[in-house]
Amino acid sequence: MSADPESFPPRPGAAEEPSMDVFAPRRAPGAGRRRAAGAGAATGATPAAGAGASAATGAVAVAVANPDGIELAPYSIPQVPAIGWDPASSPRRRWIARGLLGAVLAVQAALSLRLLAAAHPDEAAAMVAGRQQLAHLLHGTPVTTDLIDRIPGSPWLYPPLAGAAANADGIWGTRLLSLGFGLLTTVLLYSLTRRLFNERVAICGIAAYAVLQSTVVGGFYGAPEALAVLLVALAAWLTVFTARRSPALALTAAPALALACAVAYSAVLAVPALVALALAVARPHRRPGPAALRALLLAVGTAVLLLPYGLLGKVAGWSPSSGAAPGSAGPILLGTLQWAGLFTVLAVAGTVSYARREQLTEHDSPEGDRVAPTRAQRALLGAVLTATALLVPAVHLWTGTSGALFRHLGYGMLLAAPIAGLGLTRLVGAHFRHPQLGILVWVALLALGMEQSALRYQNGPDSGRLLAVLRAHTVPEGHYLTEVDGLAEYYLGGVSRPEQWVSARAGTDYRDGAGKQHHGVDGSTAAIRDGWFTVVVLDSTAPEATDRALSAALNTGGQYRLIAQFTSPTGDSSTYKVYLKH
Repeated sequence: MSADPESFPPRPGAAEEPSMDVFAPRRAPGAGRRRAAGAGAATGATPAAGAGASAATGAVAVAVANPDGIELAPYSIPQVPAIGWDPASSPRRRWIARGLLGAVLAVQAALSLRLLAAAHPDEAAAMVAGRQQLAHLLHGTPVTTDLIDRIPGSPWLYPPLAGAAANADGIWGTRLLSLGFGLLTTVLLYSLTRRLFNERVAICGIAAYAVLQSTVVGGFYGAPEALAVLLVALAAWLTVFTARRSPALALTAAPALALACAVAYSAVLAVPALVALALAVARPHRRPGPAALRALLLAVGTAVLLLPYGLLGKVAGWSPSSGAAPGSAGPILLGTLQWAGLFTVLAVAGTVSYARREQLTEHDSPEGDRVAPTRAQRALLGAVLTATALLVPAVHLWTGTSGALFRHLGYGMLLAAPIAGLGLTRLVGAHFRHPQLGILVWVALLALGMEQSALRYQNGPDSGRLLAVLRAHTVPEGHYLTEVDGLAEYYLGGVSRPEQWVSARAGTDYRDGAGKQHHGVDGSTAAIRDGWFTVVVLDSTAPEATDRALSAALNTGGQYRLIAQFTSPTGDSSTYKVYLKH
């Protein structure tokens, strides 16, 4: 025997429970008729008028079985959205994203601050040259060091900043300056990616970028590349920010891009991608002509700003092999795979996924002014963002050198980060379907970044022992030839003067006993034959021709003896040799 729940009367004293069906019959038909009649009398509406009103408001009328002929209340179901939340940007979502941005910045700073080591020769050279440049600008003191040519950029831009930071707190001041540049770069990258895609992609992009070896080391390394990467990020942000505006506003990114190339000549590696980015981001909103005009204006504006002081020729003639020993293709490819392989694969996957499907969230955003890019436009944007990550190792392979590859990869990683963040979100899936995959990739990037950044600081000869030997043999009137530029000038400034140290990479002008004038490397070898130098320091990472010429002069002259030799603790880097005059 089955019982119909509707046939049971309500319990005495119990309140009437509302029905889950809005078209269910009322318990009191008379009350329903009176309510419906009262509503019709108050509004003067007829059934036809009610139907018209329902049609006007987008309501849906549903037929309900009513065998007893009970009059129903005039209820209707309004149109409801397909989802219960809005995928568009909102203040709450922005504040959550900013909180996550702060967490990423804290992780990035912690990873960089854990790297403790003596100054690298490039850092020491920048600080010594910067101190002299700053003193010259403030007090007119003449510049006596020959380390100016060791700076891979304009000596009047980054070195004075490094010198001021070194005057404040030594090597820590210079590295903290680079850390500030690195954190600002991450903030600009977040804003850039959010404008290109959305907050979720931006957070994933900076989370992956912040733990890379190039980011962690570059953010705590006193070199011009830290400032140059920041300026490249600013130029990219301005390029994206002005995408929907007048093509002439593309010129606002030219000063930042030109300044980046002047600070570090290696920033020229990012110029092709930024010029193409000016076209790619404007193409969905403009015809091909105006979009191409933006790219042309950015390229021409950057070149014009580099014309003064001959900077354009220096930037155009820059090569990674300048002042570095040649290397084979194997170490370059291995270093690229270790430092940027997984991140580049993530960026390529994001490019392919974005070209195939444009939708970024679980549902389309209700923004009315949004222009959906075509598949070709999406593929162009992804290719432009990924190109520099592939261009940097290709240039190093072409020139056959890997000396500064770990710093130059920062340009490619910066521009590839937005599309890599998109690849990470697609890997996680809609509604965070596979969060374990995203966590796995990020943890792998974190582990690789921590290990590789620590090895980068350990992977070098023991400069502490080298400085101890040099300090023991430094005299006030001595002359010193070194292929390890900057270290002795910086750390032994209390017992020697910068002009006493001669850079073997640049060579020297020397007049021998017969009155013949020698220049460059020939001048250094002639001075060694005459015993003019008190101490000579060789570095196996110096250019091969220079190292071979100096070694031959030391071994055949008979005036110098090898007193110390230091290799890397890990056994896979350069070797220092110290020769003392008899």
